[in-house]
Amino acid sequence: MSVGDLARRADFTLGAASISPSTRVIRGAAGEATLEPRAMQVLTALTDAGERVVTRADLFSRCWGNAAVGDDSLNRAIADIRRAMRAAGADVVIETVPRTGYRLTIRKVATPRGRPSRRGLMIAAPAVAVAAAAATGLWQMRSSRTQAETAMLIAQADQAARTGLPEGYQRAAQRLDRVVALQPRNAEAWGRLALVQAYLVEVSSAAETAGAVAAVQEAARRALALDPRQADAMGALAILPPYFGDWRAAERRLDAVLAQAPRHLPTLDARSFLHVSVGRALEGSRDRVAFTPASPPNAEYLYRLIYAHWMLGRVEAADRAADRVLQLWPRHPGAWFGRLWTLAFTGRASRALAHVEDAAGRPVLPDWMVETLRASMVALEGRRPADVARAVERVLSDVPRGPSPSVNAFLILNGLGEIDRAFEVATAYLLEEGPLMASVRWRPGQVSVNDQRRRKTNMLFTPVAAEMRADRRFLELTRRIGLADYWAKAGVTPDFLAGRPAAPG
Repeated sequence: MSVGDLARRADFTLGAASISPSTRVIRGAAGEATLEPRAMQVLTALTDAGERVVTRADLFSRCWGNAAVGDDSLNRAIADIRRAMRAAGADVVIETVPRTGYRLTIRKVATPRGRPSRRGLMIAAPAVAVAAAAATGLWQMRSSRTQAETAMLIAQADQAARTGLPEGYQRAAQRLDRVVALQPRNAEAWGRLALVQAYLVEVSSAAETAGAVAAVQEAARRALALDPRQADAMGALAILPPYFGDWRAAERRLDAVLAQAPRHLPTLDARSFLHVSVGRALEGSRDRVAFTPASPPNAEYLYRLIYAHWMLGRVEAADRAADRVLQLWPRHPGAWFGRLWTLAFTGRASRALAHVEDAAGRPVLPDWMVETLRASMVALEGRRPADVARAVERVLSDVPRGPSPSVNAFLILNGLGEIDRAFEVATAYLLEEGPLMASVRWRPGQVSVNDQRRRKTNMLFTPVAAEMRADRRFLELTRRIGLADYWAKAGVTPDFLAGRPAAPG
């Protein structure tokens, strides 16, 4: 099935909803909602199956053909359909059948069959009273069961989201979708759904981004309509837009949320990360050290704590933070790389090499990346010219493979003292200029590590890049990407300029 097939497909109904494949519009009791083309293809495939289960393999085959895509593509399409059905007020449910696929069902709604006579009502009154009492007991029992199921689903969603990984956020979104279907007036559930979906935007492909953003906005709208101060919904909308080049506006959005919810951990986390990204690494790291102990165990918060301690010069504390998160989430990619860099760039390259060689403790990485990391740790350990040259060649050849290899190359080249080459990578990655061709946005099939699917600047302010920051070219780089403008408008001085004499006028 192709997009062209949708244009030729006749409109049809599902329950009380009207579906127009050609315009990708769903019309229901609450209004209209639009689907992304791929999501409409999935919906028509499920519709054609009636109420039979359609396997994930069949959906991939029918809707994507021979295209090489990951599970996230189908997950996002299903989420987009569910979002649109809720927005339109449609009585359609996309049921997940674990380890198999999906099934489309219509909610059954009881309708009155006729209007009884007055005499019939009088005669039936005693029986109705008895039935009403029984119905009340039945309603209370069902309500209790719904509350118990909701509490269980929310707990499962929280647990899944704490991994800080795309598959965890996807599981969390599925649980929360079920919660809002059971309790459509639950503002907290809508807010949590918006926040989880905001994180999923980060891992969506270019073709899926519009639908993913719309899902966040719709869930946040539903939450804020029920509770105008719902912190998760406000945080989701603040976190949603990319930071790169828009740091001041992002900071204002986050500060506005914290003015109403000063302890909202996702927003505190986002602001701390932003402050590191704009050269206020000491402030951002101190904030992280302060708020992280108060948070429930969360892989993303904990692995970022490794970097916070490193930036504050607390190497032993960084090691302890790495130990903790890797004990809770072994082979977590963000934590694994956090430990690698703190070992590699604090004079412990031999331990960093052993870390790379430990296949049992290593996350799933492509062979070419493992070989590049191995070559780089060997070069850092011995500093032999031939090893350094080989490492430089490998990291530069990996730059076009995605944002993660560009960030890795930047750090490794700084660690090797190859500052000119580090500027080449930064120029390619941040400005899309120069002879190197960096991939600045993650695409399906590319390797990725947390925080590295979009352009970021936090690596510019790591301890290993200190020599680069002292180079006169660094100020020009920051001016061209907009950081100097941010510092002027925010009225702040970045850490690396604090204490420096002013440049002659």
